[in-house]
Amino acid sequence: MFHPTDIEPDVALQQFLDGLVDVGLAEGGTTKVKVYSDWERPTNELPTDFITVYINGDVNGLGLKADYGNGNIMLSLYCKMNDDGSVKKNRIKKILHQIDDKVEKKVIGDYFFEYDKPRFITPTTPNQSSGYSITTLNLKWHTTESFNKSNTTT
Repeated sequence: MFHPTDIEPDVALQQFLDGLVDVGLAEGGTTKVKVYSDWERPTNELPTDFITVYINGDVNGLGLKADYGNGNIMLSLYCKMNDDGSVKKNRIKKILHQIDDKVEKKVIGDYFFEYDKPRFITPTTPNQSSGYSITTLNLKWHTTESFNKSNTTT
């Protein structure tokens, strides 16, 4: 039987991306960009750069007898702004370029991801009150044939 609560494309994408994206440090070297899944992002002690993966809208399916779900998901890149309130455009671009090939038309776990072509990006927007800029990538997802095959529930 299909369990709607087993559908977690945000968790699959978060686990896949966490540790795969690097960003340069001012003193040299690099560090990994932290990735959080939906609602797991803390509200304090946030890193300079991080990504949050959210379900974007409804999850659709074909009924409880069909192991299939689909919907939209978004990856929001948060990047601490410069002291003068300006956006770090080059840094954002370098981070986003690393994500492109990792998510476009890729099977990750039990899910297939691809850019939502009509609205694939929400341009970088500064938020003066938080001190971060936000750039969002919009993806479509659906479960694969292997979804729920390895999950044994009683």
